[in-house]
Amino acid sequence: MNLKAFVSLLPLAALTLAPLAAAPVAAAPTVTKPLPVGTCINLGNTLEPQLEGSWGGVPVRKEDLKRIAAAGFKTIRLPVRWHNKTSDKPPYTVDPAWMARVKQIVDWALAENLNVILNSHHFDPIHDDPLAVAAWHGGVWKQIAEEFKGYPEETLWFELENEPHKNFNHTNLLATLAPSLAEVRKLHPTRAVIIGGENWSGIKSLETLPLPDDPNIHPTFHYYDPFLYTHQGAEWTKPDMPPVGRSFPTDGDSAQLAKDVAAIKAYVARTGKTPFMGEVGAYDKFIPLADRVKYHRTIAEAFAPTGIGMCMWAYTNTFPFFDQKKGEWLPGLRGAIGLKDDTTAPPAPARAAAPARAAPPSSSKSKLPPELAAFDEQVPGDLVNDPTRIDWDSYGPAFNAGARQAADIPGGGAARVFTVAERGDFPYRAAANIPLLDGIASGEQVTIGFYARVVSTERSDGKGVVTVRFQENVAPYAGFGDTTVLIGSEWEWHEVTAKADRRIRKSDALVTLQLAGAKQVLEIGQAIVVKNAATIQTTQATAPAPKLQEAAGLEMPDAIRSLGQLVNDPANRGWANGGTGGTVLPLEVPEIWLKKATRYTTTKVGENRWDLVTGIPIVPEVKESDTFVAVVIARTISAQTEDGMGLVYARLQSGTPPYEGFGDKAFKLGAKWQMIRLPFTATRGFGEGDANVTLHFAAAAQTVEVGPVYVFKTN
Repeated sequence: MNLKAFVSLLPLAALTLAPLAAAPVAAAPTVTKPLPVGTCINLGNTLEPQLEGSWGGVPVRKEDLKRIAAAGFKTIRLPVRWHNKTSDKPPYTVDPAWMARVKQIVDWALAENLNVILNSHHFDPIHDDPLAVAAWHGGVWKQIAEEFKGYPEETLWFELENEPHKNFNHTNLLATLAPSLAEVRKLHPTRAVIIGGENWSGIKSLETLPLPDDPNIHPTFHYYDPFLYTHQGAEWTKPDMPPVGRSFPTDGDSAQLAKDVAAIKAYVARTGKTPFMGEVGAYDKFIPLADRVKYHRTIAEAFAPTGIGMCMWAYTNTFPFFDQKKGEWLPGLRGAIGLKDDTTAPPAPARAAAPARAAPPSSSKSKLPPELAAFDEQVPGDLVNDPTRIDWDSYGPAFNAGARQAADIPGGGAARVFTVAERGDFPYRAAANIPLLDGIASGEQVTIGFYARVVSTERSDGKGVVTVRFQENVAPYAGFGDTTVLIGSEWEWHEVTAKADRRIRKSDALVTLQLAGAKQVLEIGQAIVVKNAATIQTTQATAPAPKLQEAAGLEMPDAIRSLGQLVNDPANRGWANGGTGGTVLPLEVPEIWLKKATRYTTTKVGENRWDLVTGIPIVPEVKESDTFVAVVIARTISAQTEDGMGLVYARLQSGTPPYEGFGDKAFKLGAKWQMIRLPFTATRGFGEGDANVTLHFAAAAQTVEVGPVYVFKTN
């Protein structure tokens, strides 16, 4: 149907198409004024051990604060361990002498016109049992809040807990910190409070960091990347201590640094909050000073355009800026981070040429049990698991794992049956772990293949969902290759391959199949894992990709047919509607293309704009740097907004938790049908069937109708 014919079907004045080139309105999150952290330094390893300075350091002296201020630093971060200086029973009394010592150092710093970040550092029990320890943690912060009542808000800030990790993660972070925040807010209703995310508050934690609705809450992250460089030879990281000898920056390091800087800019644009870098540094024992200077300069210059504050780790002791034995600043480090520096960094030491090493063995055959040798001969690459076993460790709430034997099960006649009774916040809430028989070296290619089928699923497309990840089975469970695989109702062979970006020791190496992406029942049969091969069954028939209609033969506006390759099925309205913030009603609307629409109604502004949401699936795989245009036909029935127009947010994202995505946009809708174009450029890849164009409706109390949506790949 052409545009002229379409218009003729409508009553006069019933349709006004917005100009096709109209750009969507940019999203406008509430902007929080950043903390003026500036250039900052941690007084690390001083108030953390049982006795001040006993980790090879020296107690903090008044002259240290004078020296730090004179060097040009604007802020100090004061890491304090509290749990071993308090009772674990109500009222959780803090040792008065300890509190007085902390207060003394804060007073010294403020007297030198330094800002102070006072934190709780290494409150060890909270990471093992977060919710059980929350009251104790809150009791300690009640006393801190009382001690510092009346202190200037513009220069003293509270950081509730350093580096959540282990069992302390994004799912329980706000509930765990709620007692502490409540105690602080009783006496300090507007003082800056700092919160960092899970997994040791690395930069990736910002993707999952939940924050209270409080304009005086500020996010933080730590940056020790690449870890294999910054922590080489660090004894406290055993048994996974990075080997000595890693250089910086490699080409891969530079590329990742650029991505990390872009991630911070995107976070600020998306949330309106500017995080700061609470820790950054490189271990001095095995990294020459000249290399540490280079590292700090590289990181500081890369993040400078973001405007974030940066706190160096640390003043003295480990990762030092100041040599406590010589009583002087280490040459070159202050200049590397932009401070006035009258010293000169030492030249980089000449490096001897590395001795020639024998080529590594081409296979892992010698490391396999004899009974697997014959199997290894049948597969490409090097076999690194036992394909005859399916008794994998599995875990998760509302989750059950059984087994079934039948002749129709390919690959050996047996399968594990996984019943996921409820969808998890994240896919790893229920999982099965396949142990590996060999370690993984950085740069090695690893491939897993497995048979699977879905018995039942809550997904509207009838698919099961498994997220595959190669990882180490030790905190912080670092890994790579995260890939979402959609599972059909018939037995099929699925493969995932990835290049390792880290070394994983043999004793910790595994492949995890994360299953909590949907309420579902899955059967998974034989699994094979190999190294140094991109595929396992090169002749294995694979299910064809869902068939898409050609744009030329599909009912749509003529003006958009030449935009590119159609990558969704506009005639299929089995969209992933979700959220409890409103209602969804399918409609027959003869006057628009494809004659169907969906009405989304919200009665109030949601806590989150995605409290009422729909996801339009993209069928093929999405690769990084792919470009798309989503064309949305929609109108507003009513809206409680200042201009009476509907307000819809859009995003291209994963269809499974944690719903990673990009390209956040907003657009307004009038009372007549409009055509909105939404351009997206992929900043990451998605597996086949995993990407969605999502529309969020809970930014206003409104009723909006969405007709057909056409998604085109344009490059």
